Amino acid sequence: MHLVNADGARRTRIDHGLCRYHRHADVFAHITTRTRRWGTRLRHALLLSRSQGFGTPDGHQIMPFAMYAEQIESELDLRVDNVPTQSPQDRTDAIETAIESESPPRFILVMPHWSEPVDELCDWFDSIRTLLDRADLKSTKLIMLDYYAPTSSPHFPVMAHVDTYIKRQTLADQSQYNTLYRSGFVYADFVADTWGFDLGDWHFGSLIPAGHEHKLVSGWNLGITPRYRRMLQLSALSPLPWRARPIDLQLRVGTINRTDKKQEWYQFSRGKALESVERLSSSIRMSGAGRESAKRYYAELFASKIVFSPFGWGEVCFRDYEAIAAGALLVKPDMSHLKTEPNIYIPHETYVPISWDYHDAAEVIENYLADPPACRRIISNARRALLNYDQHQTFVRTLDQCLL
Repeated sequence: MHLVNADGARRTRIDHGLCRYHRHADVFAHITTRTRRWGTRLRHALLLSRSQGFGTPDGHQIMPFAMYAEQIESELDLRVDNVPTQSPQDRTDAIETAIESESPPRFILVMPHWSEPVDELCDWFDSIRTLLDRADLKSTKLIMLDYYAPTSSPHFPVMAHVDTYIKRQTLADQSQYNTLYRSGFVYADFVADTWGFDLGDWHFGSLIPAGHEHKLVSGWNLGITPRYRRMLQLSALSPLPWRARPIDLQLRVGTINRTDKKQEWYQFSRGKALESVERLSSSIRMSGAGRESAKRYYAELFASKIVFSPFGWGEVCFRDYEAIAAGALLVKPDMSHLKTEPNIYIPHETYVPISWDYHDAAEVIENYLADPPACRRIISNARRALLNYDQHQTFVRTLDQCLL
């Protein structure tokens, strides 16, 4: 059963993706048995995750470990054991258990909650380093896995306490992390400066400790899931040509006004996005903007020519990859400021960029609706980029680089 929140992201109680992940747990067990039978000892990585569900940023972040479990073993000589945790004590208990096993971890990847106080998190990593030192595991690498939506993070000070800090997307020019944004996040500052939105005390950012900048690496994003793989396959078999799709513009950007609390800056920004294309409603067929069932949401994607995907709490959205997997053209604010994988953000090659203030959104959409060959070319390129990332198992190489 799926629950769809205001911005279109799925939340799952019972999800086939979760069941598939548990089936992959059997793969992990099989890998261990087979390796011991052959007499080859695999390296061990302990992944302390938070969620295994589809439609959550933390759940998407760990799905590739299951999807490519056999390739990780065969190419990296690495077994990854995933232990879901919800608290620092859960994490400590899992590490203590792993240390006492016959195959102590060479790598420990940690996914804390974004709201965990940074000082407490730094102290926790120090305590784990002490624990590892006492167990004569000084070579074990501590790795922070930051799945948070913005390119910023309140947890950058952790870099002074870990070996590697993997973030799902980073600023392309990492020297910009030395900039003191008053909100901590470059786009939230933009919203405040451009439209006069009062951010209040909202802040989501921190500076990287001097001398530890090299520990920050750009990892992988939301686009590596079995569902997107199936959507790519399904849309490739669809008999409905792009030009015959009945919805010109899909814009399920979610509720922009809250009755229970103050409107947040990203909701305000999405409201500006909707205003920017409002004049098109009399000349093209558009979807609604609010909440829909998961079934209808996906049906709309497969029936849409263009998907409009404004920034949310972060720059990258689920709908970016969903649009491409469903065979639609992705129109989105310019993404040239960041780096991530799978990289579907090559301007005018895999997506169509628009200005952060949306002033050109309506004109860009009109122009592309009038140019089906250009749309089909970009859609084809984007789908190829997503397919190649999966088929070439690029995640395995990315993981290898992150663990070096």
